[in-house]
Amino acid sequence: MSVLKGKVLLYLVGFTIIVIDQYTKFLVRTNMVLGETIIVHPALVDIFDLTYTTNTGIAFGLFKGIGQIVSVIAALVVIVIIYYNHQFSDREVWLRVALGMQMGGAIGNNLIDRLYMGHVIDFLHIHYWPIFNVADSSITVGVIIMLILMVKDVRETKVS
Repeated sequence: MSVLKGKVLLYLVGFTIIVIDQYTKFLVRTNMVLGETIIVHPALVDIFDLTYTTNTGIAFGLFKGIGQIVSVIAALVVIVIIYYNHQFSDREVWLRVALGMQMGGAIGNNLIDRLYMGHVIDFLHIHYWPIFNVADSSITVGVIIMLILMVKDVRETKVS
């Protein structure tokens, strides 16, 4: 992978997450009423549905009302991710994917939504779990990928 392609991967992943996140939230805003629930499939009625809600806290509705603080932290995190993107070797593909997912989720939720609307739109509802959105999922999966990479790195270091 060339140097340019390696560095661009993070931005492509982040941009893709932002587009998917914002498009799904646009669909929710224009096709549902706040508080409305749509049953996706009768077999999933007690497992998963779409429920339109808003959130002024962080992921999964935690710590309501601290959105502005979260926006500042998210902006700082994005700056750090962009800085470190240029420090990694071109072989760090999965690390760039993970950071791109986190960056895209942070920009989608914590910058675009909060600056534009003052809150985040959540709509994915797995029962017995707080309602969330694509950006929340992206950040979570990005963190999981990073944890897997860290565990792998520790194991490889112990073997050497």
